Amino acid sequence: MEFYEAVSENAERLNDLDADILRYVIASKEGVRDLTARSVADHFYVAPNTITRLAHKLGYKGFNDLKTSYLLSLREAGFVMERTSLDEQIIRTSDLLSDDLVDQVVEALDAARRVDFFASGLSALPCEGMSRRLTIMGKDSVVYTERHVMRHAAKRAEAPNVVFCVSVTGETKVSVEAAAIAKSHGATLVTLTGLSKNRLAAQADIALYAMDKHIAYDGMDLTSRLCFYYVMERIFERYFELRSMRAQDDATEQAEKSEATA
Repeated sequence: MEFYEAVSENAERLNDLDADILRYVIASKEGVRDLTARSVADHFYVAPNTITRLAHKLGYKGFNDLKTSYLLSLREAGFVMERTSLDEQIIRTSDLLSDDLVDQVVEALDAARRVDFFASGLSALPCEGMSRRLTIMGKDSVVYTERHVMRHAAKRAEAPNVVFCVSVTGETKVSVEAAAIAKSHGATLVTLTGLSKNRLAAQADIALYAMDKHIAYDGMDLTSRLCFYYVMERIFERYFELRSMRAQDDATEQAEKSEATA
């Protein structure tokens, strides 16, 4: 199985430690050749069988099998030039975001009468840009960031509407609670979180993941949401293409009817 496909399909099976170990392996790039289950275990102060269990969770026979798959993904990606860590985060997020997942989200957005975004802190920023563009295209959309208002909006959610919950950790209490309420009322729940097993993604009808690098200052979350913007952009572009193609088809059909009646 392709490395990032294995990661995407099994992300919900990973705990926080697994996600940290996986980030460490990915950050090693070609240096992963020199890693062993023992050396990785020593780095994280855990037993080697913890590393083996991670490989098994991803569908590999063992750590060497995981390494081989990752090295193959590096060659396929053409890692022949130096890239910044931000570049790599986008590349890995792209690998996690399959065309099929994008199509699922776009179909849900297209069918929805209303699209609500639930997010807190910096995670609200990519949501606001997406919501504004959907509104311009005629889709009713609002971003909610305050706990009580978010819960109130969640109670009004219903099919075929979409609720999009965004959180780096996937453990933000207000988002988890509001997502559960919205889903219980019949809305399609789409989540976008960092790569980890988390309560928000576990509830999702469609779970999306983005690579992130945790940054904090004085207890404040300063983690970049660049990859969240990237995911939103991929989804919007596909949605825009769908609407454009439909408009062209409608115009062609109208022209043909006009010719037939002329």
